[in-house]
Amino acid sequence: MLDAACRQLQSWQNDGIAPEIVGVNFSALHFKASSDLDRDVAASLSKWDIPPSRIEIELTESVLMDVTRQHSECFERLRRLGVRIAIDDFGTGYSSLSYLANYPVSRIKIAQELVAGVDTDPRGATVVRGAIRLTHELGIGIIAEGVETEGQEKFLLSAGCEHAQGYYFSVPVDAAYATELLRAGTIKPVRPALRLVENSAA
Repeated sequence: MLDAACRQLQSWQNDGIAPEIVGVNFSALHFKASSDLDRDVAASLSKWDIPPSRIEIELTESVLMDVTRQHSECFERLRRLGVRIAIDDFGTGYSSLSYLANYPVSRIKIAQELVAGVDTDPRGATVVRGAIRLTHELGIGIIAEGVETEGQEKFLLSAGCEHAQGYYFSVPVDAAYATELLRAGTIKPVRPALRLVENSAA
């Protein structure tokens, strides 16, 4: 999947429409299956002439916990390689803050479960607002996942979150349709709004 993502990114680069970053979901199995995962990643980047900073490896909190305990050397080599690291589904695990303190990740992705109630649940809204403020103070990026309504969009913008993904913007699309969107340079709803997050390969 990483190789396919790098191949697609190179194609977009050649067409002059590439997004800045492409995210790729990694599971604990990826680390368990290969002790040289960092070398495999480096090989794909070299093969398709992709700068490491253009790839973001997305790990859930539970996977990050497992990886940093059992495969810490491989994880550190990936970080030294220069790829970006993101925490997916942030806020659904039990160690979020400790990992933000101990592992300098590139950004977090606020879980859909937290985003769902931001415009109806004051307590949930406070939690999300706090997470956004925390990332700003730490100097890392943030994405809101699962945005589905205009009310959620308005809340996130007012709270300082400028990037999001979700059905409010688009259902998941294949590479061909994503290419059309990149060529157009925009996606509905067309208004001053949250920017569509970089393409992510699952």
